[in-house]
Amino acid sequence: MNKLIVGTIVALALGGTGTGLAIRHFTARIPFTVTKVQYNGRTHKLLLKTKSAKPQALKVIYKGKTLTESTRALKHHRFNVKFRGYGTFKVTNGHLTKKVAAKRYATNKPVLQAAKTPANQRLWEPTLKVPVHSTVTLKFRGKLYHAVSKDQQTKVTLKIPVRTRISDQAFRQETITMTAKQPHKKTSKPVQRKIGLDFPA
Repeated sequence: MNKLIVGTIVALALGGTGTGLAIRHFTARIPFTVTKVQYNGRTHKLLLKTKSAKPQALKVIYKGKTLTESTRALKHHRFNVKFRGYGTFKVTNGHLTKKVAAKRYATNKPVLQAAKTPANQRLWEPTLKVPVHSTVTLKFRGKLYHAVSKDQQTKVTLKIPVRTRISDQAFRQETITMTAKQPHKKTSKPVQRKIGLDFPA
């Protein structure tokens, strides 16, 4: 029996004497795919588009809760769901489930690669590895600094006045916060770390 057959197939089986009638039900598993995943930073909603082999009803689950579900069977569905966090979405028809992990709708986190500054200067120039076409934000001492990776650029360097001596131990213990944001994707999870790890002793 092909599992992709749609609907409920009723099999009629006659007993040995011809008087018995048995009815068997086979529930179909209709395949589908999630064709588009796009985050809207203005509305804070995630767009999910699906395509099914046959008309069917689907629902979207996030962190164990049903956010939305279709009211009728269709081959193409479009869901706009509002959510918080970076969890995994599940789109299901009750038999088959497709997972949409955070890597499909959120920007990858930036990575601090180098941040050494000559001892005779008061300008900190951290270099970050970032996703292409992303805007990077670095928070330091309550101020925000931005850089944009253009074209296929995967590294950016910021210039930040430190207004202190590089050998200042208090400065080396300060913390920075970094995020990255690509178009049509959610801002990455924030990355926090101490400055002192990248400065010469």
